[in-house]
Amino acid sequence: GLAGAVARPGRARWGRASRVAVAGRIYSAAMLITTERFPALQSVDFRRLFVAGFFTAAARWAMLLAQGWLVFELSGSAAWVGAATFAGLFPFVFAGPIAGAIADRVDRRQQLLVATAVAIVPAVALAVLTITDLVVVWHVVVLALVVGIAQASAVPATQALLANVVPKEHLLNAISLSSIAQFGSRIVGPLFGAALLASLGTSSIFVLSSVLLVASLFAVSRVRFRRPTDTPSLRAIAVLRTVGADLREAFAYVESDRRVAIVIVLVSLHCGLTMAFDSMMPTLSTMVGGARGTYSAILVSIGSGAVIGTVGLSMLRAPRVQGGALAFAGFGSAIAMMLLAFADTPALVVLAAAGTGATQASYMALSTTYLAQIVPDILRGRVMALYLMMAAGNMSLLNFGFGWASDIIGVRPLLFFPAVIWLAIFVAAALGLSDVRHLIRRGSFLEPIEISAGAAAGG
Repeated sequence: GLAGAVARPGRARWGRASRVAVAGRIYSAAMLITTERFPALQSVDFRRLFVAGFFTAAARWAMLLAQGWLVFELSGSAAWVGAATFAGLFPFVFAGPIAGAIADRVDRRQQLLVATAVAIVPAVALAVLTITDLVVVWHVVVLALVVGIAQASAVPATQALLANVVPKEHLLNAISLSSIAQFGSRIVGPLFGAALLASLGTSSIFVLSSVLLVASLFAVSRVRFRRPTDTPSLRAIAVLRTVGADLREAFAYVESDRRVAIVIVLVSLHCGLTMAFDSMMPTLSTMVGGARGTYSAILVSIGSGAVIGTVGLSMLRAPRVQGGALAFAGFGSAIAMMLLAFADTPALVVLAAAGTGATQASYMALSTTYLAQIVPDILRGRVMALYLMMAAGNMSLLNFGFGWASDIIGVRPLLFFPAVIWLAIFVAAALGLSDVRHLIRRGSFLEPIEISAGAAAGG
């Protein structure tokens, strides 16, 4: 009996050790399979950026849900929803280029930390204002502007960091996975937000967003990458003195490289004509029935479609297949918006929203990848900021304009006709521009040109 009593704890200890060992082997095997399929995940810093991006985007989408419905309830007007959306996106026009210039000069990780910390402030302020029932429409619009400034400062730093923490051959995988984080969080944020909206009200969503942003701040703080020692590193205040010259250098580079200019112009038109619909979704959801429930489902469906599209995209290796995916995404963006315009039941609207998410996210991820592959690192932050400035600038202006116009002429024409215009532009570019035609057929640019920063600036 004594021997058995002694042996039993030993067997228990051995059993626990065995279970831990088996679990460790299963985890190792799963990680091996995952990193083979998604090689960007081999980078510890990329994994931390991935987590930070997921939390930040989840907070953003949850706040978008709460802000949109809060403004719609307070004002009863899609125009005011458009104003709040405009305030959140327009900072990419004036703050984005400055942030891009800073990202090319200072520690990009530090810039991302500051931007994330700033984004926490309006989330907390909106939580307090809604809990105390003191919120009015202009509060939401002003605080959306602060969130937009923080985001406009964070995105160029994040995009530039991605190319620093993974090898070039893993860049499409990294950008696709980052898109998955962004749009996957578009499922999680509105999904939890919808439950909170129905049970506890908008204030709880702003509390949730604050918590998510704090988690993102912690993840960014653990990123180990630092600026290479041979790259100029200046304090942000000193960088501001050179912003004008830095931006002129970036514009000169874009002007001198036809490939970059074409991608930026097409993305700008794509965003304005097929992605500027946020201000109209509360109205559409009310028209087809379901009100806030349908509105939440639309946002979740867009995110779900985006995840499906970008997961598939992240697995593509052959350049020719990637080129075909670009053609499908560009064409599909228009078709999905046309279907959304004609949908007349909650189920059809949600289904069409999934199609818009899948095609739009894929088109944006591919365009971002092509730019990141060819732009020199010393110019990447500024060029990506110009890219985002054009895209978000069009989205912000047209969101505001469509929100205002939809109160007069209705939502459906403003979903359908811009999609028709984009389809005509994309087909014309694919047939008439040799660079786009080659990109679609081969998945690579026609006659790549290496341009130095000095040459681009004309020196």
